[in-house]
Formats: sequence, C-alpha cells, structure tokens
Amino acid sequence: MMRTPKYVSILMLLAVFLPIRQVFAIPEPVSDVRIIIDVSGSMKKNDPNNLRSPALRMVVGLLPESERSGVWTFAKYVNMLVPLRKVNDAWRMEAEKQSEKIHSHGLFTDVEQALNTATANQKTADPRYRRSVILLSDGLVDISTNEQVSKKSRQRILDKLVPRLKKANVAVHTIALADTSDHALLRAISLATDGWYEQVDTAEELQRVFLHMFEKSAQRDTVPLSDNHFKIDDSVSEMTLLIFRSKESKATELQLPDQSHISQQKSSNNVRWHREDGYDLITISEPQTGSWFIDADLDPDNRVMVVTDLKLQTTDLPNNILIGETFDFDVSLTEKGEKIVRQDFLKLVDGQLTLESEITDPIEQSLNSNQYDGVYKTHVGESFQPGRNDIVVTMTSATFERQRRQSVNVVETPFEIIVDQLTDESTRTHRITLIPDNSLINTDNIAIAAMLTAEDG
Repeated sequence: MMRTPKYVSILMLLAVFLPIRQVFAIPEPVSDVRIIIDVSGSMKKNDPNNLRSPALRMVVGLLPESERSGVWTFAKYVNMLVPLRKVNDAWRMEAEKQSEKIHSHGLFTDVEQALNTATANQKTADPRYRRSVILLSDGLVDISTNEQVSKKSRQRILDKLVPRLKKANVAVHTIALADTSDHALLRAISLATDGWYEQVDTAEELQRVFLHMFEKSAQRDTVPLSDNHFKIDDSVSEMTLLIFRSKESKATELQLPDQSHISQQKSSNNVRWHREDGYDLITISEPQTGSWFIDADLDPDNRVMVVTDLKLQTTDLPNNILIGETFDFDVSLTEKGEKIVRQDFLKLVDGQLTLESEITDPIEQSLNSNQYDGVYKTHVGESFQPGRNDIVVTMTSATFERQRRQSVNVVETPFEIIVDQLTDESTRTHRITLIPDNSLINTDNIAIAAMLTAEDG
C-alpha cells in the first residue's frame, strides 16, 4: 500500500550569488511618458463615474515643462487622444480638453495593438530619454469572437512585443482595474520591462495610483512636507502642490509666509488653481520665500513639487529586485547642473535617508559622515522587505529643503511553485514544478535542493 505522509516540508534553496549591484548615474535624460487608457464597454461597470479623466488631468498638470508625453485610448481600435509632443501650456490645455472624451463604449480590448501603436517609434534604446508607458486596462486580451485569435495576440505580446520594449529600454507600468483584468499578463509585462504593476480594486483609487505611476515615469524636484508645513527658498521659480481631499473635507487654503491666505476663490495672477473631486492641483509662479502652510487634511500622498536650479540627485534603483540584493547608492546636490562640492556649503547640510516598507517601522540613516567631494555614499538593500519599499532622501539646511522618494518592488520568490498530488503512481506521491521568472533570475545559475519530512520527523 502506498503511504502518503501527512506532512511534507519542502525547502527550496536558490544558489544565486547576489553581489552589491552598482547603478551608475548618467546625465539627466528627458522623460518620455506615453499613457494608454482602456475605453472598452466593461469600464461602464468598473469606472462608472469615469474617474479615468480626472486621474489623467492630474498627471497632465504634474508633468514638467519640456518633457514629452502623449495619450492613447483603445478598445477594438486605437485612438491618439493627445499627440506626442513636448509638454508646455498649449499641450496641457489640449490634454485637459481631450480628457473629457474618455468613454466606455468600445468593443473588444486590443492590448497588443495599443502598445504597438503608442511605441511604434521606439525600436532601440536612446539614452537621451527616460522612456515609460502607463497602461490602464480592466479586461483580458479580447480582439475577436474567436478565442484562439485572442490567445495568439496575448502570446505575441509576451514573445515579440515585450522583448522589443525591453530592448528599447521602455518601462511599462501597468494598472489592473478590477478582478476582470488579465493580472498575470499585466504583471508579466511590467516585470519584464522593469516597470511597476498595481492592482486597483475600485476606480476611486485611480488618482493615487496615477500619482505613483507618474513618479515612476518623470522625476520632479520636491520639498518635504511636515504636518502640512513646508519651506520655499529663493532658488524656486515655480511650485506645484497636489493636495488630496475626501468628500467631507473643507475647501483647501494656503497660508503664505507673510501670513496672508489664498484659496481657489481668492488668489492672485501668479496662481493657477485646478480643483477636482478628490484633489486640488495648484501651481504658483515666483512663490514667496519662507514657511508655507497647507490648511487641509494631512495626507501621505500630498506633494510639493518645485522648479529650481538647486536639485537633489540620487541613484536610480531598478523597479523590481530580488530580496537580498544590495546596491551602491549615491546622493548629491547640484546647482544649474553642476555638482556642489563646496565644503563650506555642504557642512551646513543635513542628509537623511529613510527606508519605509509595508510591514516594518521606518529605518533612518544619517548620510553626513559619508560625504566626499560632494557625493554622499551609502548602500541599500539589506533592510528591504518583500513587497513595496520606499527610499526617501531628505537634504535640509537653514536656507533650503529638498526631498526625493523612489519605490522598489522586492520579490521574495522569483518563481512559481506548483505541487500536485499523484494518485496513480506506485512509487511517487507528489510532483513539484518550478516555473522561474526569467526577467529576474538567470536559470543557468540555479541549484535546487528539496528536503522531505515525514510525520514522524
């Protein structure tokens, strides 16, 4: 009689050497951000209030001058909603106008055609650009009433389109809205291209997810917020505030350094105030120098973004890494593109690095003792936890404050494990199948060991 143990303990060991990875700084490229939005009929259910439109307008308002962006919608056909152009006031006005045309009337869901159309001119890598695609979909690949035709399209995405995008250094950030999405496909696309994957259960989450995807796609200088207080120095020529609101929140007001107040109803000519259900987006040119206060609810996703010659530069980390990987991490301040090396200036600067994860308390680290020739050096990774980890660098002095935040997705197990019980075998009881994620590991360097433990130990 075949005996099947009641308790089977399987230990998988990956013999993968994980050295400290070096990620070198390069001249600041121009962000090229292409946004692709699903307008198929299923969105009537999953986004009944069409919250895709204000989420898009938020990204449009946050995009910096002189970056490149375009917007496409798709269902059975692909429509260029906003042409790919350099971002300026005229482009923003056109994008805000066209955002009202986002609908939920389309037939089918042709993800392959949408990605191919939006990235048609991105065949090879170009170091002048930081290339990103933000793809939002709520369904499966569906291009025909013939199921096999749709399956072949899905496979072409994985076998042909994704390798081409990876070769061209296009990071595809995917948003899966609702349970009906092809989560496996969207996750595979993002992992293979070192993009970011987010699952969104309700459309009400879209605005915050679009903010996160924007921060993955385009870098903007920010100043830290502390209990809704922040400081603006005289190098700032423009600032943009993103302030989230709940339905019960009062109208947002700003207190200026001179103690005066402004609001959407009461502001001056240098203020552009855009209000949506859920957030305020406020741009102020030549803002007053000094301490500001946001009279609104505290929210961890509120941001103060600035246009300035005094910038904070940090190492760009990959979006997806394996647990146990560590990285050299450099921080520097620049003025008009030149690294600041003056020690009389830097000795008055306090540098802090904070590591945040979803399951542990924040870990703070001083950077002050590791500065040489204007570069603060450290390494990160040892304290990363599975899932999302945020790396926040804050540089402060008596005269200025700067902050940069980036996120990494830490993968604990870079393969899928499938255990099947065998009922028709005389000598074997179980079959174990490992499916590696080739975008994260080199299968040539893997050794696997299994330990079986019977119920008697």
